[in-house]
Amino acid sequence: MSCNQTLTVGDIAQVFDGPHATPKKIEAGPYFLSISSLENGKLDLSKSAHVSDEDFKKWTRRVTPEEGDILFSYETRLGEVAMMPAGVTACLGRRMGLLRPDRTKILPEYLLYAYQSPAFQETIRSKTIHGATVDRIALKELPSFPIQVPPILEQEKIVNVLKGYDRKLILNAETNKTLEQMAQAIFKSWFVDFDPVKAKMNGEQPEGMDAATASLFPDKLVESELGLIPYGWEAVKVGDIVERLKPKKRYTKKQVEPYGKTPVYEQGASIFLGFHNDEAGFDASPEEPIFIFGDHTCITYLSCSEFDISSNVIPLKGSIRPTIWTYYAIQGKQEFQEYRRHWSEFIVKNAVLPPSELTQKFAEIVTTNYLMMESLKRQSKQLEQVRDTLLPKLLSGEIELGTSEELVEAI
Repeated sequence: MSCNQTLTVGDIAQVFDGPHATPKKIEAGPYFLSISSLENGKLDLSKSAHVSDEDFKKWTRRVTPEEGDILFSYETRLGEVAMMPAGVTACLGRRMGLLRPDRTKILPEYLLYAYQSPAFQETIRSKTIHGATVDRIALKELPSFPIQVPPILEQEKIVNVLKGYDRKLILNAETNKTLEQMAQAIFKSWFVDFDPVKAKMNGEQPEGMDAATASLFPDKLVESELGLIPYGWEAVKVGDIVERLKPKKRYTKKQVEPYGKTPVYEQGASIFLGFHNDEAGFDASPEEPIFIFGDHTCITYLSCSEFDISSNVIPLKGSIRPTIWTYYAIQGKQEFQEYRRHWSEFIVKNAVLPPSELTQKFAEIVTTNYLMMESLKRQSKQLEQVRDTLLPKLLSGEIELGTSEELVEAI
């Protein structure tokens, strides 16, 4: 049986926030942590800016984040959280708070998992203040939020169990990242750097392909309005190669749940809004993918499984070439300038159009990668659901720690 207590956040941690302003951002220096960096319990520093040493001193007058502190968002992106890693010099960004755990009462890792638990997330939802522009939680009320806290030894066991799931999730994510990088490298070599064409111009066999694939490439470059391009290829506009799809319905944050059958994509940094359990509006697959373009943010994402969308998300497929090739062809064409619509600018950007046979060959090769990626994504989704339901069951004693450890060994 579990002997956990229901305490309050204020019983086990101190609550801090940073200055309610934004310093001048620079290319290097201490990190100015952004709430966009909080993603599924992890801190992605690539989404945070930098500040000068002088501004760092000003922005750390209240608190300087330390290893083991729990970072969270108190305005927009409510419920997102991450642990402060070691060896990082940083200050809190706007709308970001920090919990400094009392380690005699609670382990930082346990607090991270408890914050992500369904019970605590429901507390956040019930305490959310819905403003005209943003949703928020009142920091002065956060110390009163209830949280389940077992003895330290039991916390250690729970953390070890949940970390087993996280290790597998990290491995899956790293594998998918490698598969994606492989696809990107092939596209860049074939359709940006024109490596096979240049090899044939030098009388060499293109690397990494058989003779049949090599025969699809010409052996010379010619002048075009876009500069030198392979012979027989065309200069076109993005609007010539994409087909805009019509959604049956657009979903809002209030219409989705943390778990469900069909993911809903938004145009924000996380891309993922939530799930619903109705019939999907878009029936994508690795063989017939669909990609999205964020009209205001210019974010793109390729989906290989059924999905739906929220406002200002434009679903697309290839109109005259395979969709998966078209997705790579439009990458980086439209940069975010300010929060406004970009579609009309996006579709007049230039693109180079190879023969259909060559783009089809690329699609065949890369689809194999995406079949593997989609399988790992499905596995990760199942693991996340099991992990997220384990914590309350462990606390209640519904699942004994010994049984849950056997589940981890079976992953």
